[in-house]
Amino acid sequence: MKREFKLIATLLAMSNGAVMAQSMTIFGSLDAMATRFTGTTAGVNSNDKAVKKLDGGGLSTSHFGVRGSEDLGGGAAAIFELAGFIRNDTGQSGRSDAIGAPVNVAADPMWSRAAWVGLSSKSLGRLRLGNGTSLLYLNSITSNAFVDSTVFSPINLVTFIGSPLSGGTGWTNQILIDSANFAGFSASASVSASEGQGGRNAAARVSYAANAAGISFAYQNVKKNPATFADGTSSNNAKAWQLAGSYDFKVVKVFAHVGRIHNDGTEAAPLNIGYKIRDLSASIPVSTGYVLAGYASRTTGDAVGPVPATVAGGNKERKVFTVGYDYFLSKRTDVYAMVMNDRTVTNTVSAPPRLLTASATNVGVGLRHRF
Repeated sequence: MKREFKLIATLLAMSNGAVMAQSMTIFGSLDAMATRFTGTTAGVNSNDKAVKKLDGGGLSTSHFGVRGSEDLGGGAAAIFELAGFIRNDTGQSGRSDAIGAPVNVAADPMWSRAAWVGLSSKSLGRLRLGNGTSLLYLNSITSNAFVDSTVFSPINLVTFIGSPLSGGTGWTNQILIDSANFAGFSASASVSASEGQGGRNAAARVSYAANAAGISFAYQNVKKNPATFADGTSSNNAKAWQLAGSYDFKVVKVFAHVGRIHNDGTEAAPLNIGYKIRDLSASIPVSTGYVLAGYASRTTGDAVGPVPATVAGGNKERKVFTVGYDYFLSKRTDVYAMVMNDRTVTNTVSAPPRLLTASATNVGVGLRHRF
């Protein structure tokens, strides 16, 4: 559990004779690792060579932020959050620089992780306005042994990194409504306004948790063209759904996902390609840490257009297997060692086009501190 640094300020406003209080919390995570990696997290190709490097964000993308609330009385509160990503290996902000043709999106803005303001009610739920996590990504990381890792988590890699999914892990210009928890049930819905960037995005998620079991379902329809990396890197229209479940057997906690991504292409260049997503992962408590293991696949039986052999692999198939150990030195600090096999099948440009299979085993040893 995070140890949070809290600043409490008493406002000079009175409501019904009660003093209204405002609280603010500084939070974040710094994650760095030494790694031997072949290709990119978007998928290995047959031309990639292994590179030894110091990198950031092995188990969590490094970030920092501030969130707060003001008690409005009657169980209601005004709430906000500002958070940005950090590449702590170089000191740069964001997750990416500007990406040129054919993607043509600007770099992550300063507060690309979160930038929203809202209202909450203990009995009803909350309303948030601004930039925030997409509901599909929330569905993936809340039922996952590797949680929010975008370097080693199999389900996150085959679904969000270098995949045909549009919309990325967060949406800008978002109106997001979350219900309160009713006997284990909760629901969320969101819309991201297009603001001249093609169409709008829409999503919904429902979940249920009781005792050791949990189940959730998310659906999204993305039509927005990305202007910055915060909105993803694909201008294709795409629909996706994901069913997630988990069960804690005490000696092992098991997580699973099934889902589908449907790539509709653009209005000028329509497509009709469907991808199946499958995932199984587990977390096993050992000593003061956890053995983590997971396998995920993204496959399609539809015809996909050929691409150069130098691009990230896996437009036909990608399978990722990861195993490792995450050891906690304290509640806020852990060290980890991970081994990941990335296998891709890509339809490449040649005469005639042919399928190329590539495989790489990547390793990383890292240190993470939360604050």
